[in-house]
Amino acid sequence: MAKRRNITKNITRRDFLDGVAIGATAAAVGATFPSYAQSGGLTPDYYPPSLTGMRGNHDGSFDHAHPLAWYGEAPEEVTATGEEYDLIIVGGGISGLAAACMWQRERGADQRILILDNHDDFGGHAKRNEFMVNGKMLLGAGGSLNLENPDAYSDESKRLLSEVGIDLDRLAAAQGDDALGTMGGDTGLFLKSADGTGTITTGNWSSTFHGYGNYEEQINKLPLPKSEKDKIIRLSGGDWDYLVGLSIPERIAYLDSTPYHQFLIEKVGLKPETLSLFDSVLRVLFGVGGDGITVHEAMLTGAPGLGVVGWPWEIVESLFFGGDAPYANLMFPDGNASVARLMVRHLIPEIASGNSMDDIVTAKFDYSKLDEESSSVRIRLGSTAIKAKQNGDKVTVRYVKDGKPWSAEGNHAILACFNSIIPHLCPEMSEEQKEGLKYGSKIPLVMASIAIRDGSVFERTGVNMIDCPGSYFPLVTYSPTTKMADYQAPQGTGEPRALYLLRSPVPLKEPGKTVRETFRDTRHLMLATPFSDIEEEICEQLNDVFGPYGFDADRDIEAITVNRWAHGYSYEYYGLDDHFEDGEYPHEIGRKQFGRISIANSDAGASAYLNVAIDQAWRAVQEQL
Repeated sequence: MAKRRNITKNITRRDFLDGVAIGATAAAVGATFPSYAQSGGLTPDYYPPSLTGMRGNHDGSFDHAHPLAWYGEAPEEVTATGEEYDLIIVGGGISGLAAACMWQRERGADQRILILDNHDDFGGHAKRNEFMVNGKMLLGAGGSLNLENPDAYSDESKRLLSEVGIDLDRLAAAQGDDALGTMGGDTGLFLKSADGTGTITTGNWSSTFHGYGNYEEQINKLPLPKSEKDKIIRLSGGDWDYLVGLSIPERIAYLDSTPYHQFLIEKVGLKPETLSLFDSVLRVLFGVGGDGITVHEAMLTGAPGLGVVGWPWEIVESLFFGGDAPYANLMFPDGNASVARLMVRHLIPEIASGNSMDDIVTAKFDYSKLDEESSSVRIRLGSTAIKAKQNGDKVTVRYVKDGKPWSAEGNHAILACFNSIIPHLCPEMSEEQKEGLKYGSKIPLVMASIAIRDGSVFERTGVNMIDCPGSYFPLVTYSPTTKMADYQAPQGTGEPRALYLLRSPVPLKEPGKTVRETFRDTRHLMLATPFSDIEEEICEQLNDVFGPYGFDADRDIEAITVNRWAHGYSYEYYGLDDHFEDGEYPHEIGRKQFGRISIANSDAGASAYLNVAIDQAWRAVQEQL
C-alpha cells in the first residue's frame, strides 16, 4: 500500500453522494411494496450502471450469503409469495440469462421464468460503468470484458449470440485499435528508478522479451541495474539453455513442477525485486504472478523463456510469439455488459427500445419493467437465495429481499450462482458433490473505470496501454473504442475519456499455502478495504504515470468506479497445486444434476470465459428438459 496522503478534492464526496442517493431511493421505494408478487419495487429512474464509488461485489450483495456460508445462519420463517414458475434461476449473470433465453426457445415464450440475483444490477460480472462528462457518454467495462476467439465457440454459443442480435462479423469490423483487443503492438513499460522517478519506456515488449527486433537495445533502455538487464537480454535472446543436462522428460517435469519465479531466481539469476517485470499480465489472467504458477503455465501465457529451455520449446516460441498477430478478441464499448443487456431485452422486450446490437449500447433501460407481474419473465434484483429444495415435483426457492425472507415455487430450478454457495443452498446434496462445489476459489480482482476530463493525455504518451510492474494497478489503459452505429467513445483532444485499470490484489504466495488458500485470505482483506483507500492509490498512480504529460488527478478526474470482485474469475486449476484425472475434477463432480435442480455457471466449466458460461447454461437446460 502506498503512503496515505491528504487529497483536496471532492471525488469521494461526489461519488458517495451519487451512489448512496440512488441506492437509498431504490431501497426506500422497494420497501413500500407489501409483496413482490405485486411489484418489483423499482422506479423508472432507477439506473445502477451510472452509480460510482464501490461496485462489483458491492455492500448489500453478500449480507445474507456470508452468514449462510460461514455460520449456517438463515431465516427459518419465510413468507410464500404464492408465485409458481416453470423455471426459477438463481443468478442473473451470463449463465442465468442464457439459460432463460434457451429455456424460452425450447419451451415457448409463454413459460414463466423467475431470475433472482443478489446484486442491484443484472449481468453478474458483465457490468456496465456509465458516466456523463460535459454532455458526453463514457462507457467502461465493470468486469467481463470480451468475446475471446469467437470462431472457436460451440455451435450453441454462436446460436444464442445470434438469437439475441449479435453479428460477430459486424462486431469484428467495429473494433477499435485497443491494446485490450489485440494484446500486441507498442505498449508502455512504467518503471521507477532508484531515486523514485517514474518513466514510460515504449516498445513492443511482447516481441522484445522473446528476442525479436532490436531487443538488446530496447531492454537496455529500462531503468534497471546493468547486471539485471544483461540477464534479461540473455533470457530473451534464445541462445542459452538454462536446463542443460536434463533430458526431455526431466525438462517437462521441471517446467510442470517449478514456480516461474523460482526459475527466474535460480536459473536466470534475477533479483527478487526484478521479478514483477513479467507479472502484470500473469496476475490479471491467473490472479497470481510467477510465484503461484509453473514455468510452463507462465511461458505458454507469454512470459519469456520458451526459447531458453531447450528443444522443442524454442519451436513453440517461434509459432506463438514470432509475429504481431493479434488475439481474436471482440469487445463492445461496455464489455460483455452489452451481451447481458441484449439477453435481457430479448427476454423482456418492454425494458428498452431497439432490436439490434447496433442500438443496444445507448438504449435506455427501464428497470421498473424487470419484475412486472404481467411479464412471463421476471428478474428480481437485490434478492439473495438462501435455500433451494425439491419437494415432490416442485422446487421451492427461498430468498431474502430488503431484509425480508420470501419463497417461490418452480417446476425446475437452475442454480447459476457461484459454486461455493450452492452446498449451503442445497444441504441435502451428497458430501462428495458439496466438496466438489466448494473446491475452487474464485480469483479476486479489482477493475476500475475512471472518467477524466481530457483523454488525450494517453496520446501524449504515445501508447494505448501501460504496464506498471509492482504498482497498485499493474495495467492501465482506456475503455474499448468499439464504434457502434449509435455510439463512439470520445477520442479527440480535450474530450473526456474513460480509463480502465486492472489489478489482482493477491499478495505473494506464502510457502506451504495453496493458491486457493491465498485467494480466500485475500477475499477477506478486499472486503475490508474502503473505497477511499483505493481512490487514493488510483490518484497517486495516475499522477506518477501521467503527471509528466500534464495530468493532475485533483483537477482532471471526474469520477471513479471501483469494481471490486472479491469473487472474480472462475477457478481454472493450477499446476503447482491441482492434480486430477479427467472425469474426476471437482467441478465435474460438483455440477451433476440434483433432481429438478441443475447447475450452470462458468465455475461448472472451470473456465472464466463468456462462451463457457453459455455452454454450461445449455447443459443445465438440457438436463431439466
